[in-house]
Amino acid sequence: MPLHVLLCDATGEVARLQYQLLRDGAGEFVDAATDAFMAVDMATRLRPDVVVCELSMDGFSGADLIRQFRSASPGSRVLVWTNDRESARMAEALQAGASGYLLKDDGAVEAAQAIRTQASGVVLSTTAAALMAEETLRLDGELRALRGEAERLRHDVSQGTSAKADFLANISHELRTPVTVAKGISYVLRNPSVSEEERGEFLTQLQSSLDKLMGIVDEIITMAELERGTFELNLEDVDVAPLVRRAVDEVAVRYEDVPIDAQVAGRLMARADATRIGHVIGELLDNACRYSPSGAGVEVRARLMDEGVVVTVTDRGEGLHRAVATQSFEEPFSTGEGVLRKEKAGVGVGLHLARQLIVEHGGTLWTDPLPGGGTRASFCIPVAAAELHRSSGAA
Repeated sequence: MPLHVLLCDATGEVARLQYQLLRDGAGEFVDAATDAFMAVDMATRLRPDVVVCELSMDGFSGADLIRQFRSASPGSRVLVWTNDRESARMAEALQAGASGYLLKDDGAVEAAQAIRTQASGVVLSTTAAALMAEETLRLDGELRALRGEAERLRHDVSQGTSAKADFLANISHELRTPVTVAKGISYVLRNPSVSEEERGEFLTQLQSSLDKLMGIVDEIITMAELERGTFELNLEDVDVAPLVRRAVDEVAVRYEDVPIDAQVAGRLMARADATRIGHVIGELLDNACRYSPSGAGVEVRARLMDEGVVVTVTDRGEGLHRAVATQSFEEPFSTGEGVLRKEKAGVGVGLHLARQLIVEHGGTLWTDPLPGGGTRASFCIPVAAAELHRSSGAA
């Protein structure tokens, strides 16, 4: 029984494929239509074995045309014969019910062979199959990349959640001491029998505890502003030398058993926010003294170099491992030690905040573990504009 074929395409393309079918002499019975409405109507009346159609037709087109043929003649197999090489269009046609996708670039011979062998399965011409395979490989690569990115994001979220949980545990640990001290002192001060001398001592301790609480709160607020992008510096020409000396004096009071050797140039003019740079210097000094054993000295050097104003703090403690230093700089809630075995004070934002503040100044902060034990932490910030002009004039 001859195969009944309905061709739906422009006149020239219908003639080309019809000629190839007749030339092969396999005895197909061929009907033709040059517009979509006529073709769908003919499919409804004639119920051909195979419908061969171009996707771009007046009236119905694309996947909608395939669905119209499938609805008009459910028993007919629909083959697309087109110049459209888009893999997305190919997938849409096959999803709509097409039994094959043939590219005209592959020639009428391959199309005629596909028409005769389309009795079962899905037929793709050589080029269409290659394009489909290429697209499948591309999508598979993108899927793998997306899975990798999703896994990375999951890991980052997990790490962030863990870090913040540690931070909450850590900050509760840090807040407990000054709060407990303040509550105890307030209770004592209510006792009328406390002498004026003792009252003055207790008020000094209370002030110290409140200052520590305010320091913790200020660090957290600054971190939040940096995260939101609302943080602003009050930049002006500042002499950093007095800031270093003041920080040395303040830290020395807290760590009486750690000698501090400070060598500070007489004048170090930089473009800086004095309060913030003072905070950074104090943080580095406090960190060095905190991790230094009793009697082990801490060195402070502040000098003017070609790169800018450089401040270096060196301790002789156990030494901060490079990985821990990197983590402390990059993760705002990392202290480098577990909360449950925590021996040193600190809420875990100090080094990270110090680095962020120096970066905001247009400078850089780094640490170097020392071979003999200990850590050297340094930062460099730009010199003041007047200092630059003076250097240029001297040159």
